This record gives sequence, C-alpha cells and structure tokens, in this order.
Amino acid sequence: MTGLPGDADPVPTHTEELRLEPVQFIARTDAVMRLGALMLSAGASSARVRDSMERTAHAVGIDDLHCRVGMTDIVATASRGQMFRTRVAEVRRPGVDATKITELKRLTNDLTPGMTHRDVQRRLDAIEHLPHQYPVALRVLAAALACAAFALLNNGGWQEFVAVGVAAAAGQGVRMLVHRLHTNEFLLVFASAVTALLIYLAVAQVFTLVGLPGGQHDAALTSAVLYLVPGFALVTGALDLARLDLNAGIARVVYAALILLATGTAVWGVAAIFQTTVTQTASPQFGEPVLSVMRLLAGFVGVLGFALLFSTPWAIALAAAALGAAANVGRLSLVDAGVTPPAAAAAAALAVGLGAFFVSDRLRAARVTITVPAVLIMVPGAAAYRSIAGIIDGDTLAAIQNGFTAVFVVVALAIGLTVARVLTEREWSRPRP
Repeated sequence: MTGLPGDADPVPTHTEELRLEPVQFIARTDAVMRLGALMLSAGASSARVRDSMERTAHAVGIDDLHCRVGMTDIVATASRGQMFRTRVAEVRRPGVDATKITELKRLTNDLTPGMTHRDVQRRLDAIEHLPHQYPVALRVLAAALACAAFALLNNGGWQEFVAVGVAAAAGQGVRMLVHRLHTNEFLLVFASAVTALLIYLAVAQVFTLVGLPGGQHDAALTSAVLYLVPGFALVTGALDLARLDLNAGIARVVYAALILLATGTAVWGVAAIFQTTVTQTASPQFGEPVLSVMRLLAGFVGVLGFALLFSTPWAIALAAAALGAAANVGRLSLVDAGVTPPAAAAAAALAVGLGAFFVSDRLRAARVTITVPAVLIMVPGAAAYRSIAGIIDGDTLAAIQNGFTAVFVVVALAIGLTVARVLTEREWSRPRP
C-alpha cells in the first residue's frame, strides 16, 4: 500500500541525531587530526606527522589509521570495528617552530594505550598556545649572526661580517613586519631580500668613504640574504622523497625552489642596478690553523643563529651548533684536500645524522630540530643565488657551474641524512606497510 504524505517518518531532533553518531569515536579522530595539523604547521616532515598520528590513534583506541600527508593538507581515515570516519585538515600558512615540534614529539612519546582523547586535547591546548620561544629582538639578532657567520665562511673579512650582520638584521625585521600583514609570501621574501641587499651595499659604501674598504664586498653580497634559504622545506622535502612520500616531498622541494627564485631575482635586480658582480667568489684571508679555528667558531655561531631563528630550545640549539660546526669544518677540510663538494657534504651530513641519533634521545628532541640547523650552514645558498643571477644576466657558464654545485650538494646532504636514518631507525630500513 502506498503511504500517504502524512505518514512520512518524522525528522529526528538534534539530540536524536547525536545519539545516532559514534560521538566518542569522532572525538578520538578529531584529537588525532589536530595533532597532525599542529605538527604539519610547525614544519615537521610528512613521515614524522604520519608516524605520530598513528601512534596517537592506537593510544586513544582507534584500531586502524590510513592517512596521506601533504605539505599543507592531511587526509585520514580512522576505523574501529565497523565504524570508520574520514577527515581532511588543511594548514593555510605552514611555518617552522622547533619548540612545538619538540613538545609534540614528547607528547607522542608519553602516550600509553588507554589514554582518553580529552587527555590528548588538553596537552594539545597547552602546546598550541605556547608563545614564541624567543622575543623579536633575539630572532633578528639570530638572523644577523647567522648570515654574518656565513660571510666569514665565504671568506669575507671583518668589514663584510659587520655589513652582512646589519643588513640581515634589517631584512629579517622587514620580513617579520610584513608577515603580520598576511601578504603573499613570495612578495614578502622579495621585499625582505631587497631591503637586506640595499642595506649591505650602503654599509659597504660607508666603510669605503671612511677609508675602511673591504676586499670581498661583491663576494659577500649573497650572504646578506642567506637567512631566507628555506632550509626546513629543503631538508624535510628531501627526506620525504627518500621515503617515497612524493606528495609532500615534491611540494616542499618546489616551494623551496620558488623561495630561492624570489630571493635570487632580488639579488640579480639589485646587482644589476648597482653594477655589482655576484658571481665573484673570494679566496681565504687566513692561513692554517687560524682558518680552521675561524671556521669552527663561525660555524658554531651560524648554526646557533639558524636554530634560534627556528625557535629551537636552547639545549637543542647548542647541541645542533656543536654538531654542525664540527661537521662543517671537516667538510671544508675535505674540500681543501681535493674531495669533491658533494662527497664532502654527504660525509658531513652522515656525521650530523649519526650525532643527532645519540643526542636526540638524551634531549628528548625530534631529530629534525637538530639536523636541519646543523646542515643548513652547508647548503650552498650563495651558489644558488649566483646561478639564478647568472641565468638572468646571460652568464651561462657561471649559472651552470653554480647551479649544478648547489643541486648536487643539496642532494648529497639528503643522502647523508638518509643513510644515517637507515642505519639508526628501523622504520627507515624497511618499506612502509
């Protein structure tokens, strides 16, 4: 018999709908997704995000979790018995916050089976609302010291050290100021780079006018914008590619390339206007053993500066600085002895990765918060900028030489870190199920 219009089932009330939903299961899934989104927004690699989400899911009572983690999004399906739920999370403006990565790792290490989603959410509330680890003035100083140390490592003198430090501080200040306006990121990078380059040239001109000319001004110009090198994106992207996480790995590498392109375009533009030769390289101003001591101190200061710029806790930052400085001196010594730069970089990255394995457990730190600042000082950012400037300027030979040097050194750093992970972490030495 055909039912009459008045015989239709009544629409359930809001309370009745809630009774039909697996509320506890939904709450558990939400806690897992929130942890993943926080890790992704702090700059963690997709492999670390996925592993942390799976560990959290099992702790709160989810039987199975399948997730795909990209650079700015997470798609996850959780199941428990016959129930399943698919969630999507998106991170609008991912950044780098080593303190939050560290705290989230410690949270996942503290998880035990039987924990409730409320316990996890309370910990996540505290982590999400953590203030910046360091004040603005210290982060500006960190960028200045990191780039000034790079100027010394690029064979600059004390004039270049001072000029680069002042320029990088101004550029980082503009970067942080413009960031508050929520403008396009590539425009932000370009404006910050132009500011730093102009200030560098102005300070160098002041030194010349007062009778203190530096012999390596042109060669040190690119050091003023090395705080813009997307180190976290490059390294985590390379590690993602090593684990065949192509979705996140390719996105991060492309993003890093675009940031380098925006900065390199600024370098070329300023150099062309002021007729500066950015493809010039400098020769060392010191002999041994002073050269090695200078490299060790500059490497320590440079890595420490980048670590503080990434909001890394002090103990972890000091450990990264010690590892990075020692490995970088060894790398430069190998290059001076005739070893090719990529081979020297791979050996140095392997040493950093192995050192981070022994240090990270003692500090309860995520390895990426140690390895990225430590190897970032080995990334040939100056060569990448010179390559871009050479391409635009028509200097094909210099562009090819610098470009291939930059690419192969970055690949070698990724290989060294990957081999260290394979040797020390079981999940890296076997395929992911």
